[in-house]
Amino acid sequence: ELRWMVSVTEAIREAVGPDIMLAMDCHWKYAVPDAIRLARALEPYHLLWLEDPVPPENIDAQLKVSQATSTPICTGENLYRKHGYRDLIEKQAVEIVSPDIPKMGGLMEAKKVADHADTYYMPVAPHNVASPVGTVAAAHVCAAMTNFLVMEFHAHDVLWWDDLVDGEPLIRDGFITLNTRPGHGLTLNEDVARAHLKPGTTFFGDTPHA
Repeated sequence: ELRWMVSVTEAIREAVGPDIMLAMDCHWKYAVPDAIRLARALEPYHLLWLEDPVPPENIDAQLKVSQATSTPICTGENLYRKHGYRDLIEKQAVEIVSPDIPKMGGLMEAKKVADHADTYYMPVAPHNVASPVGTVAAAHVCAAMTNFLVMEFHAHDVLWWDDLVDGEPLIRDGFITLNTRPGHGLTLNEDVARAHLKPGTTFFGDTPHA
């Protein structure tokens, strides 16, 4: 598997050239020795990062991998609240912190994590698989970070992603331009949202009764 991953990375690098940023996500599947071997084997291809090579809750394992390779290691999408990132940041266990802003505690909590990381000169690259609303909300937080690197997005995975909000497509040439309209600057297209409800769900969740 390692040889296959390296060969694929080599082919992609040759196809896109040296100036395109490449990143790889391992989805927490390796033990430390295997993660180190993979990270070292990928060094010639100058990845932007190798994401989640080992389970995220083991901060010391992250540190061992990071210290053994020049390939930048990235993690953070499965940590929660600012306290969940404390050891990761203070031990400088990875090079890049990747909070999932809607999942880890919200907008202000993500800004606190970014500020903490900034004191250790660690860039932040948020994980993001959200709707246009969640993506733009996260982008507003990113705009307030001094150590923002890039943010993941999946707009092309769903053909009607852009249709969920009114107006022009949000992402152009890989960039989001924020506006100064009230709130996050978006208007939800309720008809499109209702048309794509998951079977068995409702547009608004159940309201708890006192």
